[in-house]
Amino acid sequence: MENKKHWENIYQTKKIDGVSWYEKTPSQSIDLIQKYSDKNSDKIIDIGCGKSFLADNLLKLNYEDITLVDISLNALKEVKERLNNKSLNFIETDVLNLKLEQKFDIWHDRAVFHFITDKESVEKYISLCNEYIGEGGKLIIGTFAEDGPLKCSGLEIKRYSIENLKKLFKENFEFTEGFKKLHKTPFNTQQSFTFCVFKRVVSR
Repeated sequence: MENKKHWENIYQTKKIDGVSWYEKTPSQSIDLIQKYSDKNSDKIIDIGCGKSFLADNLLKLNYEDITLVDISLNALKEVKERLNNKSLNFIETDVLNLKLEQKFDIWHDRAVFHFITDKESVEKYISLCNEYIGEGGKLIIGTFAEDGPLKCSGLEIKRYSIENLKKLFKENFEFTEGFKKLHKTPFNTQQSFTFCVFKRVVSR
């Protein structure tokens, strides 16, 4: 409940470009989804979408099956009103409580996973990826890098290198690519991110 209260307050009190993760065009995410998506009918889920413009851009690229997940009703409501597209699916929940009725071809998470800091919750997140990413599906994940910020939005975070992420997801995922990227915030500062892509494989 405290976590939800925190994020509802963030999205109610800050302008859309008043948060460090704002991107007018989330080009890195768009590029990776296009690179690893096989077809426009792929089922795509965006974890912790906030008020991101990712869905706007995916609709312009004619993707047909997009699910947006966020803990903040305020954030989801704004995206829903902005896009007014009945084909979008909206889920209001903490990702760790996620319950889905289908598997996905693309699981996209830019800057949610690094907020999950205790071991039990990290394991829960990984189990959700195992459960809801279909065989051959892609996990696209972006976290603060090992030289990134120590906090975000007033909360402690956990930083990851490519090797850290490879070790965490190695049991059911095949590493495809990884790289570091500097994100320029609306406040003219830079944040170091790690991006990785994994392919869901049959349990060994």
